[in-house]
Amino acid sequence: MKQTVFATGTITHAIKGRDILRRHGFKANMERMKYGMKDYGCGYGIVATGNPAVIERLLREQDVKILKIIPLG
Repeated sequence: MKQTVFATGTITHAIKGRDILRRHGFKANMERMKYGMKDYGCGYGIVATGNPAVIERLLREQDVKILKIIPLG
């Protein structure tokens, strides 16, 4: 499955988003952003496995602030 990083504005949004995705059956972890990504808020993001469009929609519907979406691999 495809992994995607969703850069969030705060650690609070990263935790909230991770928990929402897990409750909906997605594999998701909160991680400290690496290599120059600290320009996006506090430097935390959600690494999630699954369809990025579905994940993005779910996060935005639950008011999780997403600053940038970065596909991995």
